[in-house]
Amino acid sequence: MGKLEFSNSYTESNELIGYNDDILINVLIRLPGKSLMRFRNVSKHWLSLISSPYFSRCLNQIPMFPSAIFLQMQLSLNKSKYHFLSLDRNPVREPSVQCFTFVDDPAGIRILQSCNGLLLCCSNNRLGEYNRNYYIYNPTTHQYTTLPKPDNRTQSPNTIFGVILAFDPLKSVHYRVIFVRSSETSPHLYQLEMYSSETHQWSFSSEISKVNNFSQGVYCCGGIHWRNNSGPFLRFDVHQERFQEIPMPKIPDDWDQQTKCRYFGECGGRLHLILTSCKHSTSQFNVYEMKNNFSGWFVKYQVDLNALISANPKMTQSNCHALDHWDYYAFRVLAIVVGEGSGQGSSSPFMVLHVPGKVITYSFKDKTSTLLHDFAPDCTDIEGCTTFEYDDAYPYITTLANV
Repeated sequence: MGKLEFSNSYTESNELIGYNDDILINVLIRLPGKSLMRFRNVSKHWLSLISSPYFSRCLNQIPMFPSAIFLQMQLSLNKSKYHFLSLDRNPVREPSVQCFTFVDDPAGIRILQSCNGLLLCCSNNRLGEYNRNYYIYNPTTHQYTTLPKPDNRTQSPNTIFGVILAFDPLKSVHYRVIFVRSSETSPHLYQLEMYSSETHQWSFSSEISKVNNFSQGVYCCGGIHWRNNSGPFLRFDVHQERFQEIPMPKIPDDWDQQTKCRYFGECGGRLHLILTSCKHSTSQFNVYEMKNNFSGWFVKYQVDLNALISANPKMTQSNCHALDHWDYYAFRVLAIVVGEGSGQGSSSPFMVLHVPGKVITYSFKDKTSTLLHDFAPDCTDIEGCTTFEYDDAYPYITTLANV
C-alpha cells in the first residue's frame, strides 16, 4: 500500500513539474545543450517552451563555460576540418572530425572566432575580401545567418585587416560584428565598420592608428581587446565606441623586452595572457589576468611544467638548446578554463595543452595533468605530428541564442 502511495506521489510530482513552466524552465536550463535539443521532441509544449525567447534569456543568465573545443586541423585552405574535443576529461583515441556544411559555400567554410556560444565563420575564398562571405553560426541549434555586405562601399577590395564578433548574452540578445578596414582619409589609419544584429545596419566608427595586430582580437566584458607585441594593448568599448590603452605586464629585464605570446583569450568573462621570452625557453611562466577596471594585469596563476616535462620526455626538443631557443620545450596552450562547465566535474581552473601527439589538461590547483585526446601515440616530437596553436582552438559553449 505504501508502495502505491509513493507511486501516486511520484506521479503527482511529475505532473506538477510538467505543467508548471517556471519549475520546468528552472530544471531544463541546467541541462547540457544536446539534452535540450532532444527534449524539444517530448511534446509541442516543450518544443514551444525551449524555443521561446524567454527560455533563451533564462538560459543566458547562467554563467557559460566551454564544454568542448573545435580544434582546426592544418589542411588546405579550402578544406578546413576540425577536431571536436570534449572537455569531460575522458580520454579519446579518435576524436570526432567535422567540416562546417551548414551552408553550401563552394569555397568551404572556416571559423574565425568563437564568442559565448556563437561562431563567426567565413568562406575560404581568397580572390578578394569583398567576395568573401561571413556567417554567424550557432553550433548548438545549427542556425546561421549570412552577414549582408555593407552598402555604398567606396573602398577597394582587400582592405579588411580584422573581423571580430561581440556577443554577450548576459547583456543583450543582439550581437555586433566589427570590421577593421583601411581608412579613406589617411593611409596611416584604420577605420572600424560595425554591423548590428538589432538594426541589421552597418555603420562607421572611430579611426585608429596602425599599431596593433588586428587579426587576433578577443571580446571580453563589453570590449574588444587587441594585443601589441611591443606596446600597450588596446581596448575598444563596443557600446560607447571608445578606445582605451592597457599597459603590458612588467617584462623581466633579461628578456630584453622581446616577448612571445603563448596565449591570449577569454573564459567566463575573464581575459588571460601568457607571455614568454623570445630568446629563451622556459618551463615556468605566469598566467596574467586582466584587472576588473581594465587598467592592467595581475598574476593569476604560476605554472611550473618541469614535472610534466620529466614525465613526457618527448616534450624536449633535441635539435635545439634551452638557453637560445624559446621553443625548446614542445607544448602549446590551447585554452584556459576557469569555471565549472558542462561535463568538467570540477570548478578547479585548468589549461588545455597540446604536447607531442596528445591534448591534455593541466590543473592550476594541484599541478596534475589528465589525458584528453591521444592523436598519435607513436609520434616522437611535436614537429613530427600536427602542431596546434592557441588561435587554432575555438571554445564550444551551449547557447540557444538566435542569430
